Amino acid sequence: ADDNASGIATVTEVARVALAHGFAPQRTVQFIAYAAEEVGLWGSGEIAADYAAAGVNVVAVLNLDMTGYHGSTEDVFLISDYTHTELNAFVASLLDTYQPTLLRSTDDCGYGCSDHASWSAEGFRASFPFEASFNGASPYIHGSSDTAANLTNGASHAVKFARLAAAFLVETSLDGLDVIFLDPFESGGLTAWSGTVVEP
Repeated sequence: ADDNASGIATVTEVARVALAHGFAPQRTVQFIAYAAEEVGLWGSGEIAADYAAAGVNVVAVLNLDMTGYHGSTEDVFLISDYTHTELNAFVASLLDTYQPTLLRSTDDCGYGCSDHASWSAEGFRASFPFEASFNGASPYIHGSSDTAANLTNGASHAVKFARLAAAFLVETSLDGLDVIFLDPFESGGLTAWSGTVVEP
């Protein structure tokens, strides 16, 4: 339920709400659920490689993997390895702006632990907000105990990530995005988050 269903459910709910409210981004948005993450990032690896080979200008990738277990004092951890420093700073600013009462921190996986690593490997900007410190993640994953009963208060922790993803969707789908990073973007671009891609 947490790994990776909570991330997929979070992204799906953001898509549902955006559609229900008639949100009209200034770039095209695609929602992608990756396959075979646990066995070597195959799905995201193939998509990121295809985008790189096609020369697609990916502006940013926000990967949501596990969002349902509150295993640390802090609410959101930004994973610092296999991610883009300036994009992480932008995601942190979204948290500070739209959810100022949340506690955030940073941690690292020590390896390419989720689909953000596929995008980073292809030279794209990626960020990976995670449910807890890497060692504080749900102890129930990868087994039959990874059930909804072992999430934190139902979906209450995942709501924080849905709000973050919604802010990311709105803020990155606007024109003039190149002002948010230290290095300017080429005109146009794509934005991806947990399988979401935004195109001009």
